[in-house]
Amino acid sequence: MSNESTDFERQILSLALMEKELYELYTNLSSKVEDLSARTLFSYIATDSLKHSTILATIIDEVDGQKTREIDCDVNILYNIEMIKSLSKDTSQTRRISQEEVILLIDTLTSFESLLLTEYKKAFHLELKSFTKYGQEKNDDTDLNIFNLIIGDEERHQKILASIIRLFDNKMTFKSNTPIVKYQNPDSWYVPPRRSSQ
Repeated sequence: MSNESTDFERQILSLALMEKELYELYTNLSSKVEDLSARTLFSYIATDSLKHSTILATIIDEVDGQKTREIDCDVNILYNIEMIKSLSKDTSQTRRISQEEVILLIDTLTSFESLLLTEYKKAFHLELKSFTKYGQEKNDDTDLNIFNLIIGDEERHQKILASIIRLFDNKMTFKSNTPIVKYQNPDSWYVPPRRSSQ
C-alpha cells in the first residue's frame, strides 16, 4: 500500500470520526435548546454530519482502509474529537440550554466546522474558489461530485451557525428594548358588566 493512499485513508477516517461525534453533539443540542428555530437548525446540521460520516465510512470500505485505526489519525483531529465528546457529554447531562449558553458555544462549533472544511479540502485536494453572490462559481465547468457537495454542506453549516447567533441577538435586543410599564391600580380599569334590564 502506498504512503499516499495511507495518508488519504487516515484523513478520511479522521473526518468520519469527527463527523460522527459532531452528529452526537448537534443532536444533543437540538434536544436541549428551547428555541424552536435553533433546535431545527441544529437538527439539520446533525443530519448532515450523520450523512457525511456514513459516506466517509463507505469510502473507507471501498479503498479497503480497515487497517487504518483511530490512533493513526492526526493529533489535532484527535484532540478536537475529544473536545467534541466532552461537550456532547456535558450537553446531554444538561436539562436545558439557554440562548446565552448557545451564543457562547457557537464560537466553538464554528471552529469545528472551519477545521472540518480545511481538512476536507486537504483530503480531497480542493482549492478555495471564489463564488458570486448567487453561490455559483463564475466559470462552473466542473462536474458535481460528492466531495464538492460535502464542502458545500460544511460552508452552509457555518452560515447556519451565524444565523442562529443573529436570531438570538435579535430576540435579546427586542427584550432589552421593551418598555417597562408599571400599573399602579389595574383594578381601576375594570368595568363591571352591565346588567341587562329585562
